[in-house]
Amino acid sequence: MTEVPPVRLPALLAALVVTILAAAPAQAHVRATSVAVDLRGQGDDVTAVVDVDYDVLGRLLSLDGVVIPDPDGRVEEVPAGVRRRSLDAHAGEAAAYVGAALRLSRSSISCDARDGGRVELTDSGAVRVALAYTCAASGALTVRSDVFSATDGLVDDVRTTVAYDVDGLRGSTLLDAARTSVTIGHADLLGEIPGFVLLGAEHLLFGLDHVLFLLALLLGARRLRDVVEVATAFTVAHSVTLVLAAVGWVSVPGWIVEPLIALSIAFVALDNLLSPRTGHRLPVVFAFGLLHGLGFAGALGVDGAASVSTLVNLVSFNVGIELAQLAIIAVAFPALSFLRRAATGPVAARALMLGTVGAAVAVAGAGLVWFVERSPLLT
Repeated sequence: MTEVPPVRLPALLAALVVTILAAAPAQAHVRATSVAVDLRGQGDDVTAVVDVDYDVLGRLLSLDGVVIPDPDGRVEEVPAGVRRRSLDAHAGEAAAYVGAALRLSRSSISCDARDGGRVELTDSGAVRVALAYTCAASGALTVRSDVFSATDGLVDDVRTTVAYDVDGLRGSTLLDAARTSVTIGHADLLGEIPGFVLLGAEHLLFGLDHVLFLLALLLGARRLRDVVEVATAFTVAHSVTLVLAAVGWVSVPGWIVEPLIALSIAFVALDNLLSPRTGHRLPVVFAFGLLHGLGFAGALGVDGAASVSTLVNLVSFNVGIELAQLAIIAVAFPALSFLRRAATGPVAARALMLGTVGAAVAVAGAGLVWFVERSPLLT
């Protein structure tokens, strides 16, 4: 086997971390976003709670604190207080925009949106608009979403998750540019599966915190058996809380979950450096997996009573997460194994150790920075 020059080993390990860290700023250049709609109602009265991305809405309404990457792809963090004050000052405009873009109807007769609407900044940093509608006609409810449509000129792709509990019908569905409306109770259950699988895969791949957590686990895994064990523990744990939270049986505020997810990244990365024993690792991974499952549920935007539609979509979303997780493991673990096998001499072994330490410190540092940024008491 050709030995990798020792000086390259730390650089190769660091490249794994830097490449993944660079994925977050790169997202800012991908003109895509997501919207979550929660519909509840019976008969004439229907309420809609809509969550949208602050940065996209901010560009539309000229809000303060909109994150725009510089030419190098870096982004500057904005205090939540700046955004909250700006949103409060433009609450009427935000409610008017979302109310005009989200249209409900029964039997082709439009429902009337009541004046105003509650607007707030959520713990996760999204803009939440709560609207109330009166539907005079009878029949199945149809929802059409043009929130952040192509005519706004802001995004090229928007995916809208619609969760509903209307007239005794419960479930969820996806809307996109090719399908902007759906009639409650008439959705194609099997046709929803590919969209939710893709949504789950994208959430893991573009969720830098989840990716770095997996990388931190892989840095501490020496054998394929170790990878299988930690991956299984993480999968089982996040699957449990994903289902429980998404169907409304468990509820933990985002301002608690998100900082703890960040802290889990730092803990696992530092644990690889400070603790030579690994007997405690599986329980730790399982516990943190429960936290990440709550984060996945928040991203899915489904929160209500269990139904066949909800469970099918949950399973599909989770399958997407697992496929993305396997893809990351399939790339990262062989690369790490190759570097370990290549470090045959004492100099190369020391270089590999320094590279591993550097990678773990970089991952832990990212986790600690996110913990501070996401903690409401520290910002």
